Amino acid sequence: MLSIKDLLPKRNIDIHKGNRGRLLVAGGSNHYPGAPALSSLAALRTGSGIVTLLSNQFTCCACASRIPEIVYHTENDISKWTDFIFSKENNSDAIIAGMGLERSNEAQKFIVKIWNEWDKKILIDGDGLFALAEYQDYLNSRNDAIITPHEAEAARLLKITPQEVHKNREYTVTKLAEKFGCAVLKGHNTLIKSFDSDIIKIINGGAELAVPGSGDVLSGIIGAFLAYGRKPLEAAFLGVKIHGMTGDYLRNSHGIDGILASDIANTIQKVINRIRNE
Repeated sequence: MLSIKDLLPKRNIDIHKGNRGRLLVAGGSNHYPGAPALSSLAALRTGSGIVTLLSNQFTCCACASRIPEIVYHTENDISKWTDFIFSKENNSDAIIAGMGLERSNEAQKFIVKIWNEWDKKILIDGDGLFALAEYQDYLNSRNDAIITPHEAEAARLLKITPQEVHKNREYTVTKLAEKFGCAVLKGHNTLIKSFDSDIIKIINGGAELAVPGSGDVLSGIIGAFLAYGRKPLEAAFLGVKIHGMTGDYLRNSHGIDGILASDIANTIQKVINRIRNE
């Protein structure tokens, strides 16, 4: 059985930022510049050492004014994003991609290319899941990837209805894991399943987490643990559990209404430190 306290990274007194993991966040658009910002903030609050945001100029400028701790790589042409990703300049340990990306042909081709050719750990969320659904017949098989769909996205990936997903969540997460490696089926009592594991149900969290950007925060938490070196199932478990516990903390202290995704991200640190000190 996975233990959250045992899986949390150990922090030696002589640690430096490179030892904390290097995460690349690829996403954002003029309509949704906040999505990758929330993922990046969550990763930093989880303990990532270096978080790099790859996005267009508008998104990077908007995010830099709020989160100066991120490293920014600006490129307006999505078809050129892979030039940076596969260059020596990029020394990231993991990629999370798709948050706020939108669904242009260029964006979808970008997701497919990094899925098929990036040889380190990868998480796909948001509009990246649309690309996986559209091009799934052209995807390589991976066992080091994570997908994080909600029920409607899961339905599109499996070509069934959201109603069928809702009625058969355990079957759904099992089929997703068979196709994509490790699946996080978001919603009430989030389910996690790797291609070679049993289903894990997380009961933490509630209505306070049902807010815009909450899923982007979750991706950032999971990404931080992926970049640190945790296996996909371990990173998914840690991310979903801590996300849910953060929701519990906020619900108990602030109620269920008016919680912002940035509140969730900025509370992660308190929850992790509470776990460490128990």
